[in-house]
Amino acid sequence: MARKNQSERLTNQHKESKGVVGIFGDEAKSHGITVEKISHFVIKQLEEDFPQLSFQYKRSIKKEEINEALKKIDPELGQTLFVSNSSIIPDGGIIEVKDDNGNWRIVLVSEAKHQGRDIENIKMGKLVGKDNNQDLMAAGNAIERSHKKHI
Repeated sequence: MARKNQSERLTNQHKESKGVVGIFGDEAKSHGITVEKISHFVIKQLEEDFPQLSFQYKRSIKKEEINEALKKIDPELGQTLFVSNSSIIPDGGIIEVKDDNGNWRIVLVSEAKHQGRDIENIKMGKLVGKDNNQDLMAAGNAIERSHKKHI
């Protein structure tokens, strides 16, 4: 049976960072705050570059709103919600633009994801990946995780 190298690495990493303490530590909090600041910079830049358009920043979006939008595309999408008032709260928030019909359209959802040791490995000149030929590890589960960030 093949060894689970990434699983072992993540287990060791969580032990070193004391699990939840590391996940919600100062570095992770700082990373999340930085992503939010960048989102505010992005909306300011969009407003300057496209003064004819209206943009808005939202901290969260209700899953009900997402389901309704999906149902308009395909009735098979946007199935039953188990928690009717649940929302998604991405670290960097959500930027929307108003279309010609007055509907708000999402243009950016930003989520902070700091995982692994990419920065440390780059500083040491260590290559990573299955064949040890990459500067960075492949994208992790940020997209998968983003849909779980709800209240």
